[in-house]
Amino acid sequence: MSANKPAVTKRNPLELPKGLNNRCDLPPEAYWHTDRNDYTPFAVRPGYCKAGSDIRVLVNQFRVESVTGRDVYQYDVAITPEPSGSIVYKKAWNTKLVKAKLAEFKGPWLYDNRKLAWSTANVANVKLEVDLGADEGRPGRKNNVVVLEIKQTCKVRMESLKAYLEKRGPCDNSVIECMSFLDHVLRQGPSERMELIKRTFINEHSATKILNTCTEAIKGIYSSIRLSDSLKSGGIGLGVNVDVSNQTFWIGQSLEHLVRNYLGWQNPRHWGNLNAQQMAGVLKPVNVRQKDGTVRLEKSEAFKMLKKLQGIRFVVKHRGNTGQPRKEYKIRRFHFDPSFGTDGAHAKNVTFEKKMEDGSTKKYNIADYYLQTYKTRVMHPHLPLVETMNAGLFPMELCEVVRFNRYNYKLDPDQTSAMITFSQARPSVLKPEIEHMVRNLDWANDRYLAHFGVKISTKMPVVQAKLLPNPSVKYANTTKNPGTRGRWDLIGTKFAQSNTREAKRWAVVIVDPRTDRATAQNFGREFKTAYLRHGGRISGDPLIMELRGNDIDNDMTVLVDTMKKKLGGFPDLVFFILAQKKQFPYDRLKRQADCRFAFVSQMVLGQHAKKCQGQYLSNVCLKVNAKLGGRNSGLESKTPFFTKPTMMIGVDISHGGTAEGTVSVAAMCASMDRDCAIYNAAVQSNGWRVEIVQERNMWNMLGSLVSRWRNRNKMLPEHIFYMRDGVSEGQFAQVMDIEVRMMKTLFKEHFNASPKITVIVATKRHHIRIFPERGDKNDNCLPGTLVEREVTHPFHYDFYLCSHVALQGTARPVHYNVIHDEVGLPHDTLQRILYEQCYQYCRSTTPVSLHPAVYYAHLAADRARWHEPNPGSALVQPDGKFQVLNRVQGPMAKAEVQTTTSRPKDAQPPFLLALGQGNRWPECREAVEFFKGTMWWV
Repeated sequence: MSANKPAVTKRNPLELPKGLNNRCDLPPEAYWHTDRNDYTPFAVRPGYCKAGSDIRVLVNQFRVESVTGRDVYQYDVAITPEPSGSIVYKKAWNTKLVKAKLAEFKGPWLYDNRKLAWSTANVANVKLEVDLGADEGRPGRKNNVVVLEIKQTCKVRMESLKAYLEKRGPCDNSVIECMSFLDHVLRQGPSERMELIKRTFINEHSATKILNTCTEAIKGIYSSIRLSDSLKSGGIGLGVNVDVSNQTFWIGQSLEHLVRNYLGWQNPRHWGNLNAQQMAGVLKPVNVRQKDGTVRLEKSEAFKMLKKLQGIRFVVKHRGNTGQPRKEYKIRRFHFDPSFGTDGAHAKNVTFEKKMEDGSTKKYNIADYYLQTYKTRVMHPHLPLVETMNAGLFPMELCEVVRFNRYNYKLDPDQTSAMITFSQARPSVLKPEIEHMVRNLDWANDRYLAHFGVKISTKMPVVQAKLLPNPSVKYANTTKNPGTRGRWDLIGTKFAQSNTREAKRWAVVIVDPRTDRATAQNFGREFKTAYLRHGGRISGDPLIMELRGNDIDNDMTVLVDTMKKKLGGFPDLVFFILAQKKQFPYDRLKRQADCRFAFVSQMVLGQHAKKCQGQYLSNVCLKVNAKLGGRNSGLESKTPFFTKPTMMIGVDISHGGTAEGTVSVAAMCASMDRDCAIYNAAVQSNGWRVEIVQERNMWNMLGSLVSRWRNRNKMLPEHIFYMRDGVSEGQFAQVMDIEVRMMKTLFKEHFNASPKITVIVATKRHHIRIFPERGDKNDNCLPGTLVEREVTHPFHYDFYLCSHVALQGTARPVHYNVIHDEVGLPHDTLQRILYEQCYQYCRSTTPVSLHPAVYYAHLAADRARWHEPNPGSALVQPDGKFQVLNRVQGPMAKAEVQTTTSRPKDAQPPFLLALGQGNRWPECREAVEFFKGTMWWV
């Protein structure tokens, strides 16, 4: 990072009014701070597409036909003393005393279970002293009495929302208040009949699929009120998006059984089918010898696994049926106290003192207390105790996990497979499911909607859409026209551009113990034949080697050194034949190939290497040609895409799992040729769960890519399309205000240039589904389906594009938001570019659903996750510290070193390992530099 780099001015986005519901779909302007009275700071739709043929589709956004004309008052709800969580608010609001008081005013009240309430009653102030224990037969306790105050704050003015929708007024706080009110009036009725989890309703009758002994998938009802481009077709500019929402939950069962099942799931070999005594044994503390020779008592590996169960809600079983709803508790952690030694803290040795009626105190252990007080014998007292949020302790066997506890972790392959089977529904199945869910929401009989004058159509609207013509895919010797099938083959084709570096020195390395040398030799021979057939440049025979050990770091050193000697130089291409498609050893091999040596690598499975089928070999050729600098295909177009030197940039931020120390990774891919088909990538750590590209990363990554583009094209780009993935509508303002400002400053300060920049946000994380009147054989949209009405913003420049063929389930279109447009291409041209370029994705012979620039950034971010410094890697210093060089090359390069022995969450994470950082052979540096300019991540 340049030492004299100027600071970038950052403006804070608009702060939402305190207490408002920011979970509803607010307009992007709600997060934009401006002193001007413009109705929007974002690009406005320049018109509707005229290209292609007219088609009709149905969408799952149901039109709001009318909203209230009555005055609605908004109230602030406050409790004294201020509680730490929302549960006290909800409990106080639902007491008989408060309900009776509110019933004095005509009409129902809406309440968000925390700070806001709404009513048509014009009430200045309500103040009540509420005994929270009175309704449960436990009145009079000092800590049960709170003061609840309901104070009127404003009037919800629907006219302000109407003015915004008609472009007569800005998106001010009045508009946000309207959207928040409408969101709550939509949810209030269903939430009294069903469980509400964020925006999804579920109940005991929801469709369920068991994923394993610990988790289940449940099909819920997603609903959200959204702005809509329906003003021109008779609507009021609002719609309700209803969709199936498949979510994963912990299975409701005894906590003891859940822990047993969970341990068996995590490690079947060592922890499968444990009885209570065995489970207590593996959960006991263990002595661990430290580096200084001392011994410290620590949690066992099995005990550490229980961290995932923190936050689960449960009820207790020992109190019997009291006639009241059972109180729910939440697991804070499983009790661990080294002072109890290797026996661990459990119900037999953890004690406390209880004050008796005569004023004396009596000491109990947990097991004896339950026996004497509740006549309940703890059968397995040596299991760890459960500690709740208020520090209470419960024996594990007396806890019953309730249903609808969200499972917020990444699914394993078996779970994922079962989830896909459960959730993938073709349009002919999904459309009736959504219509059934609308009937379950029962808007027609909802007393809250009726009282506040909100009327919603229950019919899916029919929308006028466009079917864009597909491009023809051009190869060196032929042209393929996929038509509406959306796929073509490679038979008889030669790549549009062969690999720029000929594969002269190449090897096949056997990692799979079931693959013999004869199979590897045959695979090498067949691959060479296929690659030459497609126009690839490859010569000689592969060197066949074996990598059988588990010490990949040391084995790779010997392997590459042997390759250099036997091949007469650094390898151009290395195949690894693996047994299974598992993370290990794939991740370790890729880390070594990318970061230590920087040679082109390609993984193949042993079963495929043995079969050597033609289609598979052609698919491998696609990847290899891209990695060796070639271009697989082009597009046959009557008019050129770009009239000015243009760079397309895709950016994605990958957030790791919930494990401590997992950082976010930023990836930026930029096109390097005039057709925007060949890309280079830059990747770097981006803090912990930081969605906006950090200033350091924008400066370094974009700087290196622009330098490489200039060196290749002997000029600077005049037009830039900045395509951003993964940001919500609430983050549009930050992309504009932070990332785009940094880009402009970078070009001005370091390249003395001011290219025109168009910013496009592409996302698939939405719930809009399109059902064509005439689709493909699976009833899905044909590739090229473009929707600009009804489900889009009333005036923003956005559209939905389905560019691919869905092989299973219902196609999910990509939502493109053009939030800033300096280039100013005609909208028909921009839509054509985004669609047609999906046909030149280098890894497939089908158009992809997402523009390749964004797709490549996603792949690069996933690959870069394996580039994190690892103390066990040969790329890390012997003292265990990380010393990682910045990737930036060229005029902006400056080595940065960060040395750390830990990764605290409040600190800057270490840099990722640089490509080719561990390659110490001077004669190989040219090969390393070539590698950095290839599509190594595909």
